[in-house]
This record gives sequence, structure tokens and C-alpha cells, in this order.
Amino acid sequence: MTAAGQKTDIISDWKPKTVQGSLFGRDRDYRDTVWIVTGYKPLDGNFKKWKFDFSLDARQSIISNTTARIGGIRIGMEYRRVHRFGIGFYGMGDKINTFSLDEVNSAITEASFTLRYNTIYYERVLFFNKKWEVSSAFHIGRGKIKGDYLLLGAPSRQSFPEKDVRLFEISSTAYYHINWWIDAGVGIGYRRMNPIPQEVKPIYNAPVAILRVRIKFGKLIKSIWDHDIKHTY
Repeated sequence: MTAAGQKTDIISDWKPKTVQGSLFGRDRDYRDTVWIVTGYKPLDGNFKKWKFDFSLDARQSIISNTTARIGGIRIGMEYRRVHRFGIGFYGMGDKINTFSLDEVNSAITEASFTLRYNTIYYERVLFFNKKWEVSSAFHIGRGKIKGDYLLLGAPSRQSFPEKDVRLFEISSTAYYHINWWIDAGVGIGYRRMNPIPQEVKPIYNAPVAILRVRIKFGKLIKSIWDHDIKHTY
């Protein structure tokens, strides 16, 4: 066979593997890879394109000289291993008390606050392997702040006006895969709220430390009939 004939056979046998069908017709074939900071990473054979995403999500921020814990949950979906989005529900489990609010009013001897908010979130996984994962996320939402305070010499407490707020939060989290169905993560972020009165901005616009537990209910259920699912990450 001539060189020209061999070239013709090679060309006729070659088929593009990155796209199946037309751009607008059939689904594109991405060869089961996703982009992370170290490059394109292959996904294993047990991979599912869509997964349920559920997390117990806790934050700790600083209100004056007092730590404020904010607990919540995230419920959403995971797409192609690296994209997560859904809804978050957050609120302070306990009323926060502080005895020093000089940045608001030096005559305040005691004050209490509560904060509740709901968000939509998007999280992008930037790196993952069998044991570790690093991601960045942002939240956008709305909430309410409530509170009351006691002035020096006053006979009774007074209420801060209830305030509707808009919220934006950005964060980064590192997860450790404890086992095949549960992850634990720690991270840091910054929360900003508007519109709020100038005197309480230092209280609610603050850095946050994050503690997160991801429970993979989909894997737990599927493992009943598919034992190989335990080896995916």
C-alpha cells in the first residue's frame, strides 16, 4: 500500500471524540474530565452527573467582644463533581449577649441580638483527591436582625428596630473525607450586609470562621445495591 493510501485510511478511520452530534443537537462528550487547579482531572466509571448536596453549615463571627455562632443547613445539587448550588437557611441558635458596645453607644451596658437569613449559594470545587477537597463559595440572600439593649440607669430594656437586610458572603473551605459518605470542612470567609444602620455595621459586617459537615445521602442509599459506589470520590 502506498503512503498516500495509508494516509487516506487513517483519515477515514479517525473520528472526533470531544463532541457527539451537532453543537445544538446532542449532548457533548466531555470525556469524563473536569477542570481543577492542577489541570483536567478524570472522573471514575461510577460517577453520576447530578448528585444531591446536603451540608450542616456553622459559622462563628465576632460581635464586639463576643463570639457569635450561626448554624444552618444547605440543600442543593452537585453537577459534574465540581459545581454545587442550592439554598441555605441560617440563624443564631442562641441570643447573643454583649456587655461592651462602645462602637454603638457607650451608655449601653448590655445588649442582645438575633440574626436569621436565607441564601442561594454557588460553590466551585477547585481541587479534590481521595482524601482532600478545596472549594470557594458565595452566598446571596435576605434576612432579619433583631435586638434589644439596656442603657445605663434605664429601668427597662429597649428594642432595636427590626431590620430587613440583604446579604453577601464569600468563603473558602478545605474538606477532609472522613470516609466514603461524610466529609468535614473548615474555612474562612467574610459576610457583608446592607442596608443596615451605620452604628451596627461593625457587628454584622465581619469575618466568619466556617465549620461544615457534608453528608452524602445519595451514596448511602445507592450503596444498598451498588457496593462499588463506596470507592468513588
